[in-house]
Amino acid sequence: MAWDPTLYTFVGVAATILFFAIVAGGWQYRAEPAAKAFLALMSAMGGWVLLYAVGLGFTTLDAQLVWQRAALAIGGTVPTLWFLFAVQYTNRTAWLTRSVRAVMIVDPLVFGLLTLTNPAHGLIWADATLVTYGSLHALQFTFGPMYLVHLGYTYIVTPVGFGLLALAALRSTLYRTQARLLVLGAMPPLVSNAGFALGVEPAFLPPLDYTPFAFIITGPFFGLALFRFDLLERIPVARKRLIADADDGFVVLDEDERVVTANPAAERILGESITGRPIQECVPSLTDFDPHAFRRRTLTTVVEHTQRTYDLTCSALSDSHGRIVGYVFQFRDVTDRHLYQQRLKVANRVLRHNLRNRMNVISGWADEVTQSDDPEIAAAGEHIAEAAAELTQLGEQIRLLVVTAEDGGGPMQSVAVGEHVAPLIERVRREYPDAHIESAISSGVTVTVPSVKHLTTAVGNLLENALEHNDADRPSVRVAVDPADGDESYVRIRIGDNGPGIPEAEREVLRKGTETPLKHGSGVGLWLVHWIATMSEGEITFEENDPRGSVVTLALRPGD
Repeated sequence: MAWDPTLYTFVGVAATILFFAIVAGGWQYRAEPAAKAFLALMSAMGGWVLLYAVGLGFTTLDAQLVWQRAALAIGGTVPTLWFLFAVQYTNRTAWLTRSVRAVMIVDPLVFGLLTLTNPAHGLIWADATLVTYGSLHALQFTFGPMYLVHLGYTYIVTPVGFGLLALAALRSTLYRTQARLLVLGAMPPLVSNAGFALGVEPAFLPPLDYTPFAFIITGPFFGLALFRFDLLERIPVARKRLIADADDGFVVLDEDERVVTANPAAERILGESITGRPIQECVPSLTDFDPHAFRRRTLTTVVEHTQRTYDLTCSALSDSHGRIVGYVFQFRDVTDRHLYQQRLKVANRVLRHNLRNRMNVISGWADEVTQSDDPEIAAAGEHIAEAAAELTQLGEQIRLLVVTAEDGGGPMQSVAVGEHVAPLIERVRREYPDAHIESAISSGVTVTVPSVKHLTTAVGNLLENALEHNDADRPSVRVAVDPADGDESYVRIRIGDNGPGIPEAEREVLRKGTETPLKHGSGVGLWLVHWIATMSEGEITFEENDPRGSVVTLALRPGD
């Protein structure tokens, strides 16, 4: 059994190397939609051409039949894999019904088994002879009925795959180049196989099955689509990558700003017939759409008989070479947040005007009552004035909660601690002249917070809390700022006092992050600091001070 490789053998091996190189390069994308079908298709093509080319090097009938049976068995999977890839690539997976899947499994399986066992039944070919053309030895077959059945199946699924890819090439610039390369690359083996099946013999060439050798043309086209035009990273099945079940709406546009695909949520928001239309027609408020200067917008519309509000953002899609190939719109449902913000604004207005004004009236009348000659009535007036002052302060803290909530969610800022905390300390010294207040703040320390207001509000509340509830003969407070040195990932602002300490119940409420009717804090000051720390990606912790009091530490991320 001599093996005498020919030019066809070397051409086939070269094609095999190319296909397996494509598989190796595309392996990293195997988790992407349609990638497994594509890689299996490339592997099947590479295996077919390798076995066929190696087999042509043998000079005996029996030896060639062994290799050609294996080559045909592997080649029989190519039409199915081509169809499967085209269906997945163009997001037509609904076509893969149970009956279609059954046929796709049965044909290559039965054809492969019958090919490998053909000597026992002759259903794939009835006769095979070895013909010599110079130094080349090639098989000629008289095909049987099951080969014709497989051929009929091949010329049903293969043109359908071509049609799906051709539509993708025509409909969208986003995938046009990819789809064209796939179609062009698949045409040579299809034409070669059709000629072989019809018995058309090429002039000046031996009458071989040139289908596997045509893959030497297919390989560069498919490789170009994969490595140059991001075949497995950017494909029409992006719908799956947009999370079909997501509440947020996603719309993919091509370079011409036309809708390529949209997930179900986007179709509910904009309507089902949006594919192929300019985004300006689908969203009337985008008549002035400029993808290069687009800023976040708010869209209010009626969806399923309910008014909804969405944050609308736009991101560019670029290939590995930095070229813009399309855009993605995201419609994020912020209806609840929008309603919440509206209520916050109403609450802020009520706290700023109505409650404060009424409390000023109560304080004024309380002052009048304290002027009474009756000691009991005067004492009652003092109690009323104290309660009014506490309620006024509570209203101010709640107003600060509203303000900080409204200011959150934006870009973070780098804020100099000393520049803004030092004035706070001086103000507190003036308000509490009998207290001893010292500070140790390193220069140049910065923290990352949503705004300066968040930093000053948090530190101001901690200072006031340390002094207002202090029962020492001479209240003492120390403010220290520890910079983020070495492995320390936080700047720590420590405020220690010599008061009665923070009750465990207060700490437990903050640790759990919620209040209950039985377990709740006495105010909102610590809650305000806790929320500011959370919004700033920081934390607040409590320690016992020595010999008495508490140390509250506000840890914040260092600034730039």
